[in-house]
Amino acid sequence: MSFKRKKINGGVKGLLKRLEKSGKVNVGIIDAGKHSESGLTVAEVGNYNEFGTTRIPERSFMRSTIKEKRKEIVKLQEKLLRKIQSGDMNIDQALGLLGSFIAGEITQKIVDIKSPPNNPYTIKKKGSSNPLVDTGQLKNSITWEVDK
Repeated sequence: MSFKRKKINGGVKGLLKRLEKSGKVNVGIIDAGKHSESGLTVAEVGNYNEFGTTRIPERSFMRSTIKEKRKEIVKLQEKLLRKIQSGDMNIDQALGLLGSFIAGEITQKIVDIKSPPNNPYTIKKKGSSNPLVDTGQLKNSITWEVDK
């Protein structure tokens, strides 16, 4: 018994060529403007929380999410590649799904993070003990875009 392989959409080589030309997906705080409370940009507020400052402890919500969800992200990438290769999905759709998944996980991390806790003064001022959620602006600024 013999069988023939059928090349779909140029096979693996064709897929790799298309992926090289397609672009990438950016996930994070993309052009979110000014933060309503501080006068800084939302990106600056996110950066200060992600990496910490002399006054703000590090509360990684992006790097830690990618590290914690790495296996799930790789599994999704593999699934999406198979869909692209079979012709069930185009590259932009796949990158959109990947970006949406990662943005959702980062947003959830912002809500879930509890440590290090806020200073008691900050808790009293905010009326909440959630370190990364005050107005919700940072959380709502996490998005994705396909960059060609």
